[in-house]
This record gives sequence, C-alpha cells and structure tokens, in this order.
Amino acid sequence: MERDGAPLSVPPLRILPDPLVARCIYSGKCYMIPLNQCMSFSDLYEDVFRTFQFLPSDVIELQYSVPGCEACFLRSERDFQMLFCGARIHKLECVDISVLKIGGSCSNTSSVDSRSEVVDEDDYLGEAFRIEVHKSYLSDEWSSYIHHVGEKFHGAAELREKLRKYAIAVGFEFVFLRNDLDRIHAICSNVGTEGCDWHLRAHSSANGCLYITELNNIHTCKGVVRTQKHKLLGSKVVKTCIAADVSYNLTLKPREIMSKFKSTYGFDISYKVALKAKQSAKEAIYGSDADSFSKLSWYKEAVLESNPGSSFVLEVDPSTNRFHRLFVAYGGCIEGFQFCLPVLYVDGTFGKSIYKGQILAATGRNANQGFYPLAICICDSETETNWTFFFNHLKSLLEPQGRVITFISDRGTGLLSAFDKVFAGHPHLFCYKHLVANLAGKYRGKGNSVMIEEVKKKFFKVAYSSTEKEYRFNLRLLRQEGGAEIIDPFLAEIPVEHWCRAFYTGGRYGIMANGIAESFNSWISLERLMPVYCMLDQTRIKQMEQIGKRRDEAQRWTTELTPKMEERLKVQMEKSRRFSVHYSSPGVYEVRSEFSYVVNISEHSCSCVKWQINCFPCPHGLAAIQAASENVYDYIDKYFRVDMFKKSYSSPIRPITNVDMSSSESGTDFMLPPLAKRPPGRPRVKRFKSIGETEKKLIRCGRCGKMGTHNKKSCTEPLVQ
Repeated sequence: MERDGAPLSVPPLRILPDPLVARCIYSGKCYMIPLNQCMSFSDLYEDVFRTFQFLPSDVIELQYSVPGCEACFLRSERDFQMLFCGARIHKLECVDISVLKIGGSCSNTSSVDSRSEVVDEDDYLGEAFRIEVHKSYLSDEWSSYIHHVGEKFHGAAELREKLRKYAIAVGFEFVFLRNDLDRIHAICSNVGTEGCDWHLRAHSSANGCLYITELNNIHTCKGVVRTQKHKLLGSKVVKTCIAADVSYNLTLKPREIMSKFKSTYGFDISYKVALKAKQSAKEAIYGSDADSFSKLSWYKEAVLESNPGSSFVLEVDPSTNRFHRLFVAYGGCIEGFQFCLPVLYVDGTFGKSIYKGQILAATGRNANQGFYPLAICICDSETETNWTFFFNHLKSLLEPQGRVITFISDRGTGLLSAFDKVFAGHPHLFCYKHLVANLAGKYRGKGNSVMIEEVKKKFFKVAYSSTEKEYRFNLRLLRQEGGAEIIDPFLAEIPVEHWCRAFYTGGRYGIMANGIAESFNSWISLERLMPVYCMLDQTRIKQMEQIGKRRDEAQRWTTELTPKMEERLKVQMEKSRRFSVHYSSPGVYEVRSEFSYVVNISEHSCSCVKWQINCFPCPHGLAAIQAASENVYDYIDKYFRVDMFKKSYSSPIRPITNVDMSSSESGTDFMLPPLAKRPPGRPRVKRFKSIGETEKKLIRCGRCGKMGTHNKKSCTEPLVQ
C-alpha cells in the first residue's frame, strides 16, 4: 500500500506462542489454567487465591519445578517471565505449580501488594523460640497422586499404592467397597459418621490399565489434616520407599530405617513396621527363600554350560524332593589355583537366611598374599558326612594338578575325622589362634584375666618355636604359668607337628593362623543374608569381578615379585646389611652379628629356620647370597613371582545370562527347601566369641590396686594390711 507515492510501513504481525498449561496444586486438589506472556503475575496470583477460596487474611506462596531445580520461587513478574524461559529451554508443555499457605496478613485487603504488610514474629524472637524453616520431604508429592478423572494407572497395584500414599499425605482414611484387579471403588471412612462424600471409582480398559472414571476429591468431614502417624502407613507403603536402600545395604537395621524414614519422609513408623518392610523389600528384590531352591537346577546347568571345567554337584533327597547339599567350584578358579601357593584354608561359617545352614569353603592364597576363593559347599550343618562330601569333591579337583597341598583349619566339628579319611597323609596345620582360645576356655572359673593373658602369650611362644630346644624351653615356662594339670592334657590331644613350627617339616609359607578363611567369610557376609540362589549368583559375580580387576592390576606391575613380596624383600635386604659373612664350602656360609648362623644357599636353609618355615630368604640368607655374588631373585619361591600371579588370574569366570530361565525345562523344576526348625529367640547374625578370643582391656582396680578386668565395685581380692 502506498500513500502519496511513498510505501506505507506496516508493523510485523506478532505470533503468540502456544499457551503453557499450569497445573496448580494445593492440599491434594488441583486445577488447570493456561498461561501466556500477556498475563501478569498478579493475574495468576489472584486466580489461584480465588479458586482455592483462601481467606482475605491468608498469605500464599507459589513454587514450580523444572528439570534440575526442584523448587523455583514464583514471587514477582521477573519470576513469572523466568517460568516461560525455563519451560522453553526444557521444552515443557505443562508445569506444576505448588501452592503453599505460609501465614496470615495484618491487613484486611486481599490484594497482592498486601503481602508486604505481613509481620513475621520470628523476625523478633530469639533463636530458641523461632519456628524452624519448613523442610521439604519426599512425601510432599504424594498429595498430587490423585487429582482428576481419566488419570491412568498401570494396574490395580499401582493405584492402591498411590491411593494409600495420597490419603497419608492429605490426612484421611478410606475403605474399599470393591477391590478387584479390574475395578476399584473407595470411599472416605467417615461416610457413615459424618456423611463425607469423598469417593473414587476406577475401571480397567482393554490395554490392562486402570483409569479413574469418577472422583469427588472434596472432603466434608472433619479432621482432614496430615499427621506424623497414620494407620495406612504400614509395611506395604514403607517397603516401596526403602527398597533402594535395602538393595544397597542388606544389613540396614530397623532402627536405622525408622530414623531415615522420619528425616526423609516426615512420618513416624514403628519398629515392627520397619522390620516387616525390610523383609518384604528383601523378598521383592531377591525373591523368596523357599522359591530360591527351585532355581538351583537351572543354575547348575547354566554354570556348567557357560564355564567349562567347573564342578557343580547338587544333591536332592529323592523321597521328599528336598534340597540336601551342593558343591560348586568355577572353572576359572580351578585353573588358576595351580599357580597359587600350595596351601588351602578350610573353614565353615553359618548362613543368615531363614533356613540357616552352613557354608563350607576352601580358600587359597595368591602370590600377593591375598585370598583366592576355590570352592564352597552349602549344607545343613558341620558334620563328618558333610565334610567328607566336601573333601571328596575337593580332592577330585586337586589330584589332577599333582601338587602336595598343605591344609589349614580350626579343627571344626567333624572336620578332623573327615580329613583323615579323604586326605590321609596330607599336611594339616591347626590355627594357633583357635588353639589358644580353646586353651583359655579351660581356665573358666579357675584363674583371673591377668593369668589367662600370660598363658596365651606363653602359648604363642611355644607355637612359634623354631627349634626343639626352644620348644622345650618355652613349654616349661608355659607349664609353670598355666599349671601342668591343665596344659599337659590339652597338648596331649593335639599332635605337635600340626601346630608348632619346630616340628613341621614341610613348607608352610609362614602360615600360623586361619586368617585367610576368616577374610573370605567376612567378604561374603552380605551374600550370606540372601536366599541360596542369589547368594551363589552374587558370590560368583564378586569372584568374577575380583579376577578381572586383579588381572588388569597385574598388567601394570613391572617388578619381578608381587608388590607385597617386593616390599618384604626390601625390608629383609636392609636388615641383612649388618651381618658379616664368612665362606666355608660351596654354598655354605657362616653369618655373624651378635649371634652366628649357618646358611646353606644351595638347600635354601638357615639355622634360624625362618627360611625353611616362610619359604622366603631370611636376612642371614640374603647376606650369604649377596656374598656369593648370586641373584637374590633366583632363591625366592616361584609362587611369589608376578608371572605366577598373572597366570592365576588368566582364566576368567564367564558371565551367565538368565533371559531363558523361565522357558528352560530345568527352570520349571520344583525343589522343596530343607527342613529347618527355627531356634527360639531372636535370630543371631554374628558368631559368639569364646572366652579366649575376646581381648579384654586391663584396668587398675581402685580397691586392691591390681591390674585386671574388675573394678572397685566388683573386686573380690583379699586386702592385706
């Protein structure tokens, strides 16, 4: 268009974007409102104020959330414009606006500007009298779970769960008039007493989902208020809230659950509810303890198929179809054990599931002094029969390797007789810590704590004696301290070659205690809480990851010995500098300092006996090796080398897939759990220590002045004036 020959300027047409839908929520109620940038914050505020029928003296605050920010304040025109910016950045078509009632106004006007006249008395009170700032809880969102007709739920279980949480958050109770998989009808529990008309109906559709078809979300009864305790807040609701925590930490205690639920959700729950919720969450994550036994047949086939060379023996009582016992060793562990030290720690520990039972384990030792799980057995108890079963299958794995294995144990129930049957003639060492604990138990009621501690120290010296002369000398001191009437019968039952270093002729690699077995038991302490199938599977995963990590770790080592043994060599080499070495004959030297020692480097022996016992050169031996201008690494046992460590972890445990478990024939096999009568009292998850295992701190009595474990109040010592 032109006027007087000049073009007419026409302003560009402004195309308004699609309106943003806001869902305003207050006290479990909500309504939808379209927002556009032609509106102002005051328009929104007054619309919310009018719709929810606030009193003129009420003051409300608006908050909204966008991804990455849970609570954004909506207090001014600037905040209102930022709402649109946030929605545009995150490509939102709908945003939730929470309406919070924060107090009353001193003015009778209801305009938005009257908020500036609100007087907060906390501004003028001392710190002890102020009300703490409102804390947001994870349960705050529960009040928005039920809000309009047509709302969709994926099944009746989801609707029931959200309806319970909604009632808890709003503060009312309801009852089901109909509670089926395809139809739910709930009404307020006060319908009979106060005529409350709150109700909800939901029906299923062809897609299997439930939709709310009728909803009256207004309560006309009294007392609809959120409280810290609620009748509907049972284990079913709590279970859904703590499932993630239980999956990460099976040792979570009910008291810890109660405290965390209070701080996270703002509600109080009882000890019973917390305990039952934990048990339900555990079962939901790991399955039922009873049903777990039916998966063992499939698991056996999966292990043998995916891990060639594995050994998996599953015994079931044919008359009752009940689980009896099993033995499992993975092919990667069997192949790698032949490159570990020729020692095996055997021990039993108790299971912690409802069926209890025992877990028998054989654990090796790698070149870097770490534990190496080889085989486990699950049975009902530590009996001679079960130990024989375990040792027989263990023997079938070890015989093809052709090595003489030294076994270390704590002389458990049934273990000794079973070992003598299966591994007759094999070296067998007894853990000296368990022996001294058994010895200390002989003094129950016969001696004070100071005397028992002295007996324990002297027994250690007897066990660590390197020569027969030293053994006899230390034994005489032990008999004087502990009394021959107790010491002699105790030692007569234990062959001396099984526990004293001076009488053991083989290579024991310095082993005196069963600590590696205890480390393995502690390593699987969490898995022992799980059902049997999950325990086996999770233990396999831990072993698989351990092998992979140690294999990768060894690739970065550049030394000839493993790191721990290399460090040990450095310490021993430093100690060897103080000795003078005198040549006698080929390979034979006299090493002198304060004492003199005879070293034969050809036979890897020293008169201090430490080289023979530890299978590692002592400082005297290292001094002689250097005097002979030999390479010290040529005199160190091969099992301490990095190449042996790498070979022990070169065979991995293969992963297992269970996607076809339900369709396989063995996956449908039904197996009954073992018969297990629960003992009376609270279930025990920790082993009671014997009197000799507990280390008591010595204190000085204020009455008699003696050192002991008693005090002035419990002192019974005679006083000599």
